[in-house]
Amino acid sequence: MGISYEFYEPESPVEFVLLESISARKQRLLKQLVDALGSPSEVLEFAVQMSQVAFHRLHADAVHNAGDIATARPVDVDNHRMLEKAVTGSTQLASISQAVQAMAMARYAAIDEELVDSDTGVTAKVEHALGHQASFADTDLAAACQMAPRTASSKMSNSIDACTKTPGLLAAAVEGSIPYWKVSLVASELVNASPETSRRVEQHLLDTKGFDTWGYLKVKSAARALVTQWEKEAAKKTRQKEAKDATGVWVRPCDIPGMAELCAIGPADQIARIYGAVDQLADQRAKNPPEGDDPDESKPTLGQLRLGALHDLVTQGADISYQVVIQVPVIREEREEREEREEQAATATKRATDDVEHEPEASPDDGSPPPGQSATSPRGPNTTDQPTNTPSTPSASGASGASGPESGSTARKSDHCYTTGWARIAGIGFIPPEVLDALIDQFGCRLTRALVDADTGVTCETSTTAYEPTPRIREFVQQRDQTCRFPMCTRTAIRCDIDHVIEWPQGPTVGHNLAALCRHHHDAKTKKHWDYHMSDDGVCTWTSRTGRTYITYPDSVHDAS
Repeated sequence: MGISYEFYEPESPVEFVLLESISARKQRLLKQLVDALGSPSEVLEFAVQMSQVAFHRLHADAVHNAGDIATARPVDVDNHRMLEKAVTGSTQLASISQAVQAMAMARYAAIDEELVDSDTGVTAKVEHALGHQASFADTDLAAACQMAPRTASSKMSNSIDACTKTPGLLAAAVEGSIPYWKVSLVASELVNASPETSRRVEQHLLDTKGFDTWGYLKVKSAARALVTQWEKEAAKKTRQKEAKDATGVWVRPCDIPGMAELCAIGPADQIARIYGAVDQLADQRAKNPPEGDDPDESKPTLGQLRLGALHDLVTQGADISYQVVIQVPVIREEREEREEREEQAATATKRATDDVEHEPEASPDDGSPPPGQSATSPRGPNTTDQPTNTPSTPSASGASGASGPESGSTARKSDHCYTTGWARIAGIGFIPPEVLDALIDQFGCRLTRALVDADTGVTCETSTTAYEPTPRIREFVQQRDQTCRFPMCTRTAIRCDIDHVIEWPQGPTVGHNLAALCRHHHDAKTKKHWDYHMSDDGVCTWTSRTGRTYITYPDSVHDAS
């Protein structure tokens, strides 16, 4: 039996008056509440809470499926209109929120340090006119809003342009007559335009009938055409900037497991020549399949042939080596346990020395540990703050070859030491020594050992007394951090600087005092715009100039497994 839906709209003069009076009363209460709220941030906090209430009410009233039984219920015209108003209202709220964010970002960027006393060097924070952008202001908002650094920088620049070049369009977005994305789009086309041209473009668009109904492409093309008409040089610079920012080659993860995407954007003539060469090589592969291809397999598609041709074209003549880092879990021992064990060993040695009939055994020259020290535990931190050697387990020593002063445990006095466990490859699991031998023999892999805390999954450390970290220490920091340690920054560690958290020589060149920072965030830290410290386990706590704190964690093999 089907469900019939009956839409009705009961309305009488009396009901209309009553509804109008209730609405007017709600408006008066809302105005009183807004007046009671002080700063814009308090108003926004209230708006966030109201939005959360709206969501929970919508969710509570929604029809939910009970198992496999589909349920439905009739609705009247009031409920239907309520949902429509909820959709349009939330859309308008999001647009106005973006306009609020743009103004807040532009004002935040205008706050900068200004020299107050040249003799003492005392500075004070001042707010400049809209259009000024303080150094590293984008780094503050990137961390606060959980944005990528490039996204925050682009958004801040666009917000400044929207507030300074298109104030009329911004006001229209706040009133709800146009969505904010149109303001942002026009502002991006006016980046290099003069103030006079910006005013003419903005006024022309506001005066054009039907501008509120234009789509993305029409708004963009119209704004660009007007800039080109009135200021050709500005349009040319805008195109050049867009082309420069878009040019490059990137790798993206694919939705299909085990697959990835390679994206290339560049001048049309270069892309055409690359594609022509790949297409020609793919045709040759189709006519003359490479040796080793199975004739029984299905015929490869043209796209697959092009990928094979591109691979051969790019990798031909390149020396590409693969490195597998063997993670060796180690068990952290508390200082009290270690001191007790060392005290027992010292007592035993003293007794042996006092006994004239039992001379203490000399340390053998074959690399085995001295009396009182386990063959599977590294030496404790020595008192001279010099690097110490760490014996590796049999499953790691045969493949890593990473012995020496740089591959040891921590060289400082710490509250714990480490004992080694089984060897493992991150993301694969524990492996026997014969598998390592197979990797070397069959694939020619370069293997590196990394000691990993079995509790946290974080790589242990090495040290040196010099300012510059040794290649092995640099590799350790890159392996531990993986990316820039600033909040939300994803720049890979191998393209980052190695920064001393506490400046050298006050801070040693040791793992717990080194972090991977990209050049932009390294400058922000060096110029005292940001401050951070690092724990022994590699956890970084960042503090912004407004006093907000953010915590970033080192890469952990536990997350990758």
